[in-house]
Amino acid sequence: MKKIQILVILMLVLVLTGCKKSDAVKFKEEYESLNGTGDYREISINKDNPMVYISAEDLATKIENQEDMVVYFGFNKCPWCRSMIETLLKVASDLKIEKIYYVDVYDIRDAKEIKDGEVTTTKEGSKGYNKIIELLGNNLAEYKIDDQVVGRRIYAPNILVIRDKKIEGVIEGISELLTDPKMELTDEMKNDSYNMIHELLEKYTRTACSEQGC
Repeated sequence: MKKIQILVILMLVLVLTGCKKSDAVKFKEEYESLNGTGDYREISINKDNPMVYISAEDLATKIENQEDMVVYFGFNKCPWCRSMIETLLKVASDLKIEKIYYVDVYDIRDAKEIKDGEVTTTKEGSKGYNKIIELLGNNLAEYKIDDQVVGRRIYAPNILVIRDKKIEGVIEGISELLTDPKMELTDEMKNDSYNMIHELLEKYTRTACSEQGC
């Protein structure tokens, strides 16, 4: 009888854990769900991708702790994100990076406007988002309205790399040749984006320096 109870419990555990989608599958389905709808770019994402969902609050804590990590900021509807996400995942695969933290910034960013010469906040950013802005500081791009700087901003897409307690960089990973996210992606654009992202992510995979140097 006891053996049967243990077997039933094990089966229930397997069923419950099996019903929960992995972050990789969730990411694939989230981004591919827009294929064939509206003007969204068609993309294909491997189900074994390295994406791990994380809240802005939890990421802020990791940044404070100066943990080694790669982070992708974006959201599935962002046309610029859809123009580079396959390249980001290709670079990660080539460099054998097994984890990239993903922060969906769609609803967490602040919004500002300039009215009668005064900068006002029309939407408050989340606590976690504001903390990340504070921690990353000048590593982030300027938030501009009508050429006036009103703060710093995490744009979509942004890729962050921290290694050996150092912020190695924050980049968009988009080729300068791509001036409109609806443009057809040429091989030159893809290669340009690949090289840019590879240069940054390679810093995450580097081996530690010896006493004689790097």
